[in-house]
Amino acid sequence: MRGLKLILGVSATLGMAACSADWPQRLGYHAVQNAGQLQCQKAMSNDCERRQSYDAYQREREQLQ
Repeated sequence: MRGLKLILGVSATLGMAACSADWPQRLGYHAVQNAGQLQCQKAMSNDCERRQSYDAYQREREQLQ
């Protein structure tokens, strides 16, 4: 069941990313975030932090500039 949710989530992310002009950066960001989340879950850590969305990440970067 967890694998099915992951596949559906990745498919939805790819579908949404295809609609935007910055899809390569968005896809890369999500790939890195998902890899980090999977590593945290494999370590069976109870404090896996919630990852911020790509849009929130971009807003934060723009504010720092």
